[in-house]
Amino acid sequence: MDSKQIKFITIGLCILIFGISLTQNALIVNYNDKIRISSSLEYLFMGSTAFLGGGLLEQIIWLANPLSFFAIRFFIKNDKRAILLSLIASCLAIFFSFWTEILGAESGAMAKIVSFELGYYLWLASILILTIGILINYKVSLKTIIES
Repeated sequence: MDSKQIKFITIGLCILIFGISLTQNALIVNYNDKIRISSSLEYLFMGSTAFLGGGLLEQIIWLANPLSFFAIRFFIKNDKRAILLSLIASCLAIFFSFWTEILGAESGAMAKIVSFELGYYLWLASILILTIGILINYKVSLKTIIES
């Protein structure tokens, strides 16, 4: 498999799974003793403004999305910064799975995370697929350079 095929499959699969994740629920939270189901699409749109409601850590996790986008852009251009950006995005996405609370309201009140849902796991998978694909591509590229 050559570099173009790896890029095409990696980016295509990453975007497809990310798109599917947006149709799913991301989290179930308990806020003020009420169970609330939150969609992935809701978190995508609200995540960019989380810091306005006091959600600095939520904002940092949300940065996995633009980091992944820029990793794709650099990946297409064969820029090695894609590796670093995708690794950071993967770390942020994985780190979120260890959280037990998330910002529940703009007042700064926290909501207990009851469970992570399919949307979160698909989002995580899309970022991990991107990272693994980028790493495989650069390994193949290095092997080709060494053999030349």
